Amino acid sequence: MAASAFPRWLLGGTAAVLLAGCTGGGAPAHHAAALSPRTPTTNAAGATAQYFGGTVTANPKVYVVWWGDPSKINSSLTAAKGGIADFFAGVTNSAYMDWLNEYDTNIPVQAGSKKGSAGSGQLIGRGNYVASLTLSNIPSGDVTDQQIQQALDAAFDAGTLPEPDDNTLYAVYFPPGVTINLDGDPSCSTYGAYHEAIIETKRHDAYYLVMPDCGSSFNTRCSVSSHELIEAMTDNIPTPASSPDYPQAWNDAMGNEMGDLCGSSGTVTTPLGTFTVQNIWDERTKACKGFSSDANDFNVSLSPNAAMVALNAPSTFTVQTATSAGSAQMLTLSAVAPSGVTATVSPTTIMSGATATLTVTAKSPSAQTGLQVVVRADATSGSTVQTHTAALLLSTDAAPPDLGPPPADLGGTADLANPGIGDGTPDDLALGTGVGGNQQQPGSGKSGCAITPGSAEPSWPAALFLFALALLVFRRRA
Repeated sequence: MAASAFPRWLLGGTAAVLLAGCTGGGAPAHHAAALSPRTPTTNAAGATAQYFGGTVTANPKVYVVWWGDPSKINSSLTAAKGGIADFFAGVTNSAYMDWLNEYDTNIPVQAGSKKGSAGSGQLIGRGNYVASLTLSNIPSGDVTDQQIQQALDAAFDAGTLPEPDDNTLYAVYFPPGVTINLDGDPSCSTYGAYHEAIIETKRHDAYYLVMPDCGSSFNTRCSVSSHELIEAMTDNIPTPASSPDYPQAWNDAMGNEMGDLCGSSGTVTTPLGTFTVQNIWDERTKACKGFSSDANDFNVSLSPNAAMVALNAPSTFTVQTATSAGSAQMLTLSAVAPSGVTATVSPTTIMSGATATLTVTAKSPSAQTGLQVVVRADATSGSTVQTHTAALLLSTDAAPPDLGPPPADLGGTADLANPGIGDGTPDDLALGTGVGGNQQQPGSGKSGCAITPGSAEPSWPAALFLFALALLVFRRRA
């Protein structure tokens, strides 16, 4: 689609950077006024993506957040099958993520005040959808970005939303008729969406997507969502002006993020359906792509990529690899686990196209829902070193392992070596349907036979008392 035909309101790429987050009742302060969103330019002539030293969201962990009553949100978004939850679950575990490793940050800083210093050392790869949650304690009517931040911080304090970490993204969807004012710019007339960061003083910085309802089709909403998702991954603290510098990550010299430079769309086929996505700037080929690769390339995924595990009971998962371009090559596998969890891969060396086994054990009762185990695959092809990652999303059941079997397999992942990404416009593509996206609450269910407070099962002291009473009755009858 030609840039001149692309709606100006559809995509807003950058917003203001905040120097201070909410602390209790404190209000966030803007460092500078937000830029007016730029019209995306397909295949922008002369663009060069540069790394300015900031962090990225390496393995995105997405919470879909409804702004108020979900029944008032567009039903195409809230649908249990084929809705925006399935979009995030499918897309974050697809080939659309794989080629973003060209924006890894294990390189020296390329531009800005930190040029030449070490980068943040992060490797971008596949991620997860976690849950759909509702914000109920919100202002009525139109809102400002500051009010959105205050509502998110209040939800963190109240436990309504899980607190952020390195990979957490909150995708906030609004009902029709709610206008978001971003430093004087109203949604849907000057921009269609944006991503932003709350620079926190008492917890990890929070990265969020603001997705107003501009009356567009579901396909267009998916395209807009993919634009903001990729920008929040490659530049999670967005550029405050047209001269990017640390703490920004990937921009061109004018402050354009990787979605700003492109306006064309394609599709991504996943086990949960086929979804419209925006093509993203590919620095490798200086073009807008939905998929890109080196001459020899591969991918790595996990089956399943989300599961509940019992405490101290090892669980196994399949590490799948595929050759996505060129010929098969030798891969070295490793795993990184969060505190309270152990993870090992066997074997540690395989050819792309083969599988391995990931063994995960939750050792600590403090391990919470929403943890990620990240599997890394490294290969060298000629002068190019390729690394891909995939994330396993864990929730934990604190029940002893002998009280019941582990949860059922949550389903396999299709081979995504051929990503199925095509060209098309956002409104002319038929979508597939899938399973999932049922707005589950994290940690809302338990597997096995764990006894919960208020259940009819007796406690150990009560059981001992009944046993002793039974012995006494038996002796009297004897």
